[in-house]
Amino acid sequence: MPDRQWTFRTASPGTMQARRGLQASPVHIETNGYLLRSVVPADITTGVVDWINDQTMREGLNLPPLGLNLDRTRAFVESFDGLRQHFIGIFDPKSKLMIGFYTMDVSLEHRSANITCGIGEASYRGRRVLWHTIDALLDHFFTYRNIDKITARVLSRNIPMLFNFVDNPRFVWEAKLKRECLGVDGSRLDLLLFAAHRDARREDGTAP
Repeated sequence: MPDRQWTFRTASPGTMQARRGLQASPVHIETNGYLLRSVVPADITTGVVDWINDQTMREGLNLPPLGLNLDRTRAFVESFDGLRQHFIGIFDPKSKLMIGFYTMDVSLEHRSANITCGIGEASYRGRRVLWHTIDALLDHFFTYRNIDKITARVLSRNIPMLFNFVDNPRFVWEAKLKRECLGVDGSRLDLLLFAAHRDARREDGTAP
């Protein structure tokens, strides 16, 4: 596929993870002018800390004030193991900026994952960055990480994020969980579930 390149270190032979095609390994994908790669502590700058703490980001993720600083954020990044948990930065190779992120929480037993994403740099919002990068990320996890299904859980009031999944040919709407979670302001919030499947087939057998 000419619009993307990725690297993936092969598993060492003879281990259970190798027999399953699984191992802890960083993500590195180049697609549509963006670089997606596993974040390391050195990638975290004061600017990144600022947009992680920003109210717009927190409200989208339904998080209270975090009060993160540089050291705490770098320690958080270091806690991701590259197998069950992935923190993947979205970088603009021209500016060298980390402009956003994806996280993947993987269930190895069920070959499924939950995806979270956000665009932190304000000047990149509205540029459809997620639309330009999500295909390569999905295909990477389906092809190399033995994942069959990736689910996005989006708050119904997070309108900007919903635009990335509504009418997206890679995701199908699966459920609306009414009053599923408690918002920071104490209100009950609906949660919408969208999913991408390795076989790219809806339940009725049609292709998305």
